[in-house]
Amino acid sequence: MQGIQKFEIKPKLTRLNPIPTHLKSKLKFPSPIRAVLFDIYGTLLISSSGDISHASLFSDRSESSHTRAIKIGQLFRKCGYKPSRQLSVHLISGTLRQKITERHKQLRVKGMEHPEVDIRDIWEESLNTFWKGKLLLEPPSPFFIEPLALQYELAVNPVWPMPGFPNIIRELRDSGLRIGIVSNAQFYTPLILQAICNKQISQIGFEENLCSWSYKLSEAKPSINMFKTPLTQLTEDQIGVSEVLYVGNDMLNDIASASRAGCKTALFAGDKRSLRLRESSPEANIEPDMVVTRLSELKILKQNKGAKND
Repeated sequence: MQGIQKFEIKPKLTRLNPIPTHLKSKLKFPSPIRAVLFDIYGTLLISSSGDISHASLFSDRSESSHTRAIKIGQLFRKCGYKPSRQLSVHLISGTLRQKITERHKQLRVKGMEHPEVDIRDIWEESLNTFWKGKLLLEPPSPFFIEPLALQYELAVNPVWPMPGFPNIIRELRDSGLRIGIVSNAQFYTPLILQAICNKQISQIGFEENLCSWSYKLSEAKPSINMFKTPLTQLTEDQIGVSEVLYVGNDMLNDIASASRAGCKTALFAGDKRSLRLRESSPEANIEPDMVVTRLSELKILKQNKGAKND
């Protein structure tokens, strides 16, 4: 990837602690389970915003606009761009949101019910808009788009590993369970995981052919198409869809969509920031098979792998 190195990521991570929720664990085992698929933001990663940000403002709202302007100028210059003094944080986030909305409309016309963008395309369009509006002092180079998108995401949406990650992945994988990812994500999401763990995705314990990233599909959860690739692979490997457990923090995007895809479900309720109960959404009015408040509670899966409950 252009201009991206792992050493740029880890020093930028911000230590966060989960905020407890009011939910209690429900650990009745929905056996038999032979594979586990995970959401990322709000499940394996603590996220300051509770999700992937795309176009948020800086997370520290206590800062003055002048301080934020200095930070955004430093960020742009570090990534190889020369902003004018008029390029504000609000202007950047507003432009990003506008470009995302426009792209979503284009994808819906093509039949995508739950469209997803590739944030690199959004940044490229936005930088060209800034250049035309004289908000950049030099023509924007595409070479620096990935570092800029990554650094901006880490600035506006700090993340930190959820307690128990990545150890739980390794433990479940070592017990013989197949492990994958189904996540609304961007190109930098696997890079952040790799930087946190200092390992490649496969070395963490995930099978890459069981990983589905929304930015690659131009479609996002709650679309059940997000589950197609890993579930097809598992079916070819003689693992039934009903033997797959999906773990996520959002009753609509995660639990309802995974249930419609045929999976068993575990609601992760370990952080108040990211817990999305979606009580006003009829589609989310279902009961998850499990509720876990700590990732370590998933160890029950390796204790009972493949065994049916009485």
